[in-house]
Amino acid sequence: MIRVVFWLVLVQVGLHDVAAINALGSVGLAAPLPCEICTDKEDTSGHRLDHYLNITVYRKEGDVILGGLFPLQKLESERGVLRYENVALTEIMAWAVDRINRDPKILKGITLGYEIRDSFSNAPFASVQALELAAKNVFGVVGPGSSKVAVHLASLLGSLSFPMITYAATSDILSDSTRFRMFARTVPSDEFQCRAIKDIIKRYNWEFVTIIHSPELYGTEGANELRGMLREEDIYVDKFISLPELTDVEYVTDVLEDTLKQNDTDTNRFHANVIVVFATSTYAKLVVEGATALKEKSPLIYDKIFANLTWIAAESWSTNPHILTTFNNSRLGSFIGLKITSFEIPEFINYYRNLKPENTSNPWFGFYYQHHYCGGDIKNCLRNIYDQGPYEEPVVLAVEAFAHTLDRVLRKRHDNKTVFEPSELDACVVKASPIKETDDLFYLRNSGIGSCIYSSLINDIYKTRTREKIRFNNVTGDFEAMYTFLTFSPDHAVPHGHEHIEAIIDSLFDIGVWNATGLHLDSPREPFQHGGPPVSICSKPCQPGFKVVDGDIPVCWSCVKCVDNYISNVSNAASCTACPLGYKAILGNTMCEEIPPTYLHIGHPAAIILIIISIMGIVLTLSTVVVFVKFRETPLVKASSKELCMVLLLGIGTGFILPFLCIGLPSNEVCMMQLVLGNLFGVLTIVPIFLKTARVYALFFQSQRSAGRPPKYLLPMWQSMLCLILVFVEVIIIMFIIIWYPLRQKQKYPNKDTVLVVCEGSTSYDSVVALSVPAGYVMFFMILSTVLSYQVRKLPSNFQEAKFICLAQIIAFIVIIAFVPSYFVTGGVWQKFCIGIASQICSASFLVLIFYKKVEIIVFYPERNKIVFEKDKLSKLDMSRKERRKSFLASQNCHMCGHSLTGNTTKVGLMQAANIFAGSLNTEKAERTLSVTHDTTASVTSQQNY
Repeated sequence: MIRVVFWLVLVQVGLHDVAAINALGSVGLAAPLPCEICTDKEDTSGHRLDHYLNITVYRKEGDVILGGLFPLQKLESERGVLRYENVALTEIMAWAVDRINRDPKILKGITLGYEIRDSFSNAPFASVQALELAAKNVFGVVGPGSSKVAVHLASLLGSLSFPMITYAATSDILSDSTRFRMFARTVPSDEFQCRAIKDIIKRYNWEFVTIIHSPELYGTEGANELRGMLREEDIYVDKFISLPELTDVEYVTDVLEDTLKQNDTDTNRFHANVIVVFATSTYAKLVVEGATALKEKSPLIYDKIFANLTWIAAESWSTNPHILTTFNNSRLGSFIGLKITSFEIPEFINYYRNLKPENTSNPWFGFYYQHHYCGGDIKNCLRNIYDQGPYEEPVVLAVEAFAHTLDRVLRKRHDNKTVFEPSELDACVVKASPIKETDDLFYLRNSGIGSCIYSSLINDIYKTRTREKIRFNNVTGDFEAMYTFLTFSPDHAVPHGHEHIEAIIDSLFDIGVWNATGLHLDSPREPFQHGGPPVSICSKPCQPGFKVVDGDIPVCWSCVKCVDNYISNVSNAASCTACPLGYKAILGNTMCEEIPPTYLHIGHPAAIILIIISIMGIVLTLSTVVVFVKFRETPLVKASSKELCMVLLLGIGTGFILPFLCIGLPSNEVCMMQLVLGNLFGVLTIVPIFLKTARVYALFFQSQRSAGRPPKYLLPMWQSMLCLILVFVEVIIIMFIIIWYPLRQKQKYPNKDTVLVVCEGSTSYDSVVALSVPAGYVMFFMILSTVLSYQVRKLPSNFQEAKFICLAQIIAFIVIIAFVPSYFVTGGVWQKFCIGIASQICSASFLVLIFYKKVEIIVFYPERNKIVFEKDKLSKLDMSRKERRKSFLASQNCHMCGHSLTGNTTKVGLMQAANIFAGSLNTEKAERTLSVTHDTTASVTSQQNY
């Protein structure tokens, strides 16, 4: 233990100090310490033997000595744990040296020796062992096996001009030729491993991965470089997990549980289904055991999760039989391992399987032999458990590279084809012997041993027994990259609990290779449990009907459903597109469908009501027309101004026809017909009523103030002409609107789900003009007619038609006033219904209030439809024959409204009425029908009473 501490002090003081190196020889550190075996008990892993720290040397003398450093023991406190799997590496180096010595084609006449030491997987101890080798004047060193140790030794031995070829150190840091000037390796650097992993991830279109790495140099540098390469390819890392140095299975289980519970369908965020474990075997074993513990913790939850996982193993543990056995038996998912491509050496496999302790001087083989003793048949036991690992061939390549380089240097000297100084060549053939006390560090640095070897080593091409040619990068000393991808064969699955090395190795098969030209997958079988590669994405593609909302990284997003009336018809749509006007989103916002226009179709209850009312109104109107035509010569019809009544009935019929134009999908022609009929209905009803009302007003009010002959415009013929003129003005207005402001079919969209087909002008102004101008003309006469009808309501009690005209006018006025806001507030079906029902109410009120009583008398009470004269005090009025005739004319014309003139009428009033209506009837005809006695009072009596 004192010597170990002394070595550590020397390393800390300075490895370049001459006194330190001389001190190593002076204390006799070249001699091995005794091996004190304390127990042969196996540890819990079942493949190591605990013993005290054992500093042992495996040496064979020769003309020149090749050094070797291998991680045989792992320091745990003050004890060392032997790594039995690495014993084969020491033996294959010795075997390779012996094979070179037997080969007459290389180093003829020169015997190659070796000195193999334990690096203890520890940089300070390995540095001391390297100084021991330097003190023995070796011409090169094979090893060590880890990148962390190799970084220290490459710097140390490079400064001493000793070339070093590592068989397993892959860190990219070692490619820096300015720091490590005499370094080479027979394995590719981690840069190429990262490229290979990146390419396999790209091959299966994985966009989201998790990286777990070990804390030492190998895991940290490799994982960081891999993450950078993936980012350049738009492949993102879900979790970048760095395991602490002092970790355990429980910690790893918690980390994996946190990693695998991220699935959230609401936010569309999912965990990566691909996990890259860039770690040494020690930490990879913890990861696999932690995953196994997690699966056993909640099998119902994690069975499906692990079935969809794919694990990518770095080359450091992809062929470790103990880890793979646990992985395979636990069914943790699909497995893709990356292995440095190496070729089998059948001669050594056969040699090692048959090797016994008595046949070798290897000091570590005895422990290996004890560990794998199978109870009797040692030969069969070894044959079953040993299979060549990934680093045996790289060790042989390193030995052969040194041997070939030395051979070429010697050949150049003897053939006088040299580029070196004689002193340098002499140094290359120095006999291996301990450095004399007079030798110093200056001699080691300037003897030229390392320079002549390394210069030729990295510039030459070699042919070995396993490869046609090998060469190193002449700048970095890196080796050509070639990897093999492995997976478990479903046809050779290892039975549960089976831990034999040969069985688990046999269950692996190659699926492809990676080299300088890229990835080449040549296996027809996929390395996945369910036949196809799993999807490994942060977020699932947004389905049609959704849009993508970017998350914190490009491969993560949320899916937001398109809002109403917006669609997306492709996956992962960047935005939603609004449906055009008149269309609505259907099928989960994936397509737009034209909205059926809303209109008053014939099957609608409102349409049925309008149709029934209109048919009844038309029938009643036609019946009234028939009655008035048939009884046109009767006093009641004549006295009712039949011409104006016919115009009024035409307007009423138009009002009952108008609702039919409100039913169905309006076209441009229907829109024009609605405009025409709607305004004609107004003018054909309001103008006749206005003229009738104005005539009555003139009779009973203006006649009282002015006697004499009445104006001509109050006569029936002039009244008819005036009615036609007023209607013609409306027709002119309508024609003007049709020409200059026509109404057309248009679609309106009051909301996203409704399309209304309306009749409007090309602009809002056109619509206002088309609707307001002709309607304003009608409203003008309606207001006048309503005012006049209100004035004549005070006529004598027997003249009751004025009251009904006033009531009809007020009803029509109220309907129109209520119709205007309803028309603009409602829409679609109910707007058309408002138009139809308003015209029907107006028409019905005119038909019933103005014509019902007349038709009733004409049809059911014909005896009342005649003129009767009563004897009264008419003779006492002392009127002339002409005056009596005018009185008769007035009384007959007064029957137009169904009133009665009684004897209470004053003479003046009667005379004035007669003057007003003079000429209404043919005088001669009136005289023939008149029978008056001289002693009676003439009284014209109509039997109508309203």
